[in-house]
Amino acid sequence: LIYVKFSLRRRVLIINKMTVINMISFGNEGVAIADEQSSTPICKYNIAQKLHLLNDSFIYGGSGPIDYIKEVYDIILKKVVETKKNKTNLSLNEVYQLTENTLIDYKNNLKNKVISMNLGISLDDLITGVLVRAGGKPLDETAKATGRNIIATIDNECGIGLLLGGLEDDIFNIYEINTKYAGRCIARPYASMGSGADESEKVLSRYVTDISREKRDSIDKCEGLAKIIEATNASSNLNIGVGGSPSIVYISKDNKVIRQLMIRVKTGEKLTYIDIASAIVGKFKEI
Repeated sequence: LIYVKFSLRRRVLIINKMTVINMISFGNEGVAIADEQSSTPICKYNIAQKLHLLNDSFIYGGSGPIDYIKEVYDIILKKVVETKKNKTNLSLNEVYQLTENTLIDYKNNLKNKVISMNLGISLDDLITGVLVRAGGKPLDETAKATGRNIIATIDNECGIGLLLGGLEDDIFNIYEINTKYAGRCIARPYASMGSGADESEKVLSRYVTDISREKRDSIDKCEGLAKIIEATNASSNLNIGVGGSPSIVYISKDNKVIRQLMIRVKTGEKLTYIDIASAIVGKFKEI
């Protein structure tokens, strides 16, 4: 998914982000699919776990530096566990707000650490323009300029995007949180994130556009699952760094969580996406 290299001499961050996370709502149920490939400039690994659970039945999927995504998840999970000691039930919106605040703090802490490592000052020093430990001595312009460049580099090249999905008032809702513009609840019945999102968006947007408006809030789960599999496969076929065997997390209307590892459909195979989706839905019904 990502390779990061810091150069103290040139203060350059080299980064390579590749992934695709897709979610779709069937109304009172929903599903998420993610590829498993992580990459460096010279190697690729089909071992990345990009879908996790929060509060037992909310799906957490991330795009960006895989280590950062896991760190953020661990922090959020710990906060959820602590919060539930005093509050039995947490809504998806509450977990979304907790996730958004955690991501904001994480991003600012990352900036603070990189600025401290390279300049020996804090993020607060850079923002205020004075060195507190030196009695309020103003920072010189070189330090300010370098600090601003570091912040811009992190903003541009260390971005994290998250998708949260789960039942909320008996409806499967999807939230997006991003280090560039905080977060929001997605109005359309699907969301796609990552470097492979462009190809997935083409498939999913065409599909939803062709559905009558009254049916978009209750998409047929077999048909919808077939389309999200097709979308993920389209990203895998055309986007370098998206691949491996996609993993599926399905949330049923009674909040049951079902995981399924899917074998990627290859060009020339006789099985259609509907065939594959029907087989997977059949397995879900058996559980």
